[in-house]
Amino acid sequence: IATGDNDGGGRIYRSILTFDHRAADAQLQHVTRLDNAYSHLEASCDGLILIGSVDRTGPYRSICNPATRQCARLPMLSDFFVLGMYWHHPTGEYRILYYHENEDVDGDDACYIVALGSVQTPRNIMWQPEAQVVFYHGGEAVLLRSSLHWPLEQHEIGSNNIMVFDTTTESFRVMHAPVAPVIPFYNCLFEMDGMLGMYGSDDAKTTINIWVLPDYESEVWTLKCKIELPVTEIKAMCGKYEHSRYVVFVSVNGELLVLAKFAEWLLQVDMDGKLVATFHRKEVVPTEFKLKQTLIPHPFFPTQDGNAVNAPSLI
Repeated sequence: IATGDNDGGGRIYRSILTFDHRAADAQLQHVTRLDNAYSHLEASCDGLILIGSVDRTGPYRSICNPATRQCARLPMLSDFFVLGMYWHHPTGEYRILYYHENEDVDGDDACYIVALGSVQTPRNIMWQPEAQVVFYHGGEAVLLRSSLHWPLEQHEIGSNNIMVFDTTTESFRVMHAPVAPVIPFYNCLFEMDGMLGMYGSDDAKTTINIWVLPDYESEVWTLKCKIELPVTEIKAMCGKYEHSRYVVFVSVNGELLVLAKFAEWLLQVDMDGKLVATFHRKEVVPTEFKLKQTLIPHPFFPTQDGNAVNAPSLI
C-alpha cells in the first residue's frame, strides 16, 4: 500500500493506492480516498485496514474494507497505541494489540487486546516490558506462524533482534536477527513463501541486503541476495540521490522486487538492480502494509457503532 495527499477541489485527501505487480505492466491502482486530511494507516490484515484520524471531536480510529466500501468507527481509547492487528485462529476473531502508556502514573503501563465487534472492554494482558521496546524501537509488524514480528532498531553491530508476540499464548519473546557487518540505516521484515525475511541498507543507501529464515526454529538466517541500486540512473532521473525509502516485496512468481521512493519518483527495481518501472508521483510514499482485497463479509461491521456502507470516511 502506498499513500499520498491529493488536492481534490480545494480539499486535501489522503489517498490509498496499491502497487499491482501482477499486471503485464506494473501499475499503481487507486483504492480509495479518505475525506480527513489528518488520517493515516496504522495496521492492515487480510483485506482490512485500520485508520487513525482526527476531527473536531478529537482522535478516533476506523476499521475499513476498501473492497466493500464498509467502514466502522471504533471506540477511541485515549493514550492507546496500536502495535498490530491480526487474525486469531482459535476464535476466528480479528484482534488489535494495543500498548497503553500512562505518563502520570509510573509503572501503570500495560498491553490490551480488543476483538473487532466485541462490546467488552479492552482486555488487559498486564505489563510486559517487551511491549515498551516495540513501542519505542519497533518497525511495522509482520504476521507469520500466528505471531506478530517487529524489527528493532540496531544501535551497534551485532545487537540486532526481532520482537515476537505469540497471539495464542499472548506473550512476547526475542528472536535473533541477521548480524549485519555494519549498522543498517534501517531494517524491515517481510514474508516470503511462508518464511520470514528481512532487508536493510547502510547509510549510503546504495545496496539492499536481503536475508531469509528457512528454518524458523533454528533462527539461523541466510543472506539471499544483495541488490545494487542503479544510482547513476536514479540521479539522472531525480537530479539527486537522497531522501529515499525502500520496500521489498515478493512477486507472484517468487521474485524479489524493490519499490523505492526518490524525490518525486516511485521506482521499481528488480533483483539484478535493473530499473523496470517508474512513476512520477510527488506525494506517494510506499509502506510495508499489504492489502489482500476480499469481499468476504465480516459480522463486526453491522454491529460497530457508526457503521455505514459507503461510509463518509471513504470516498
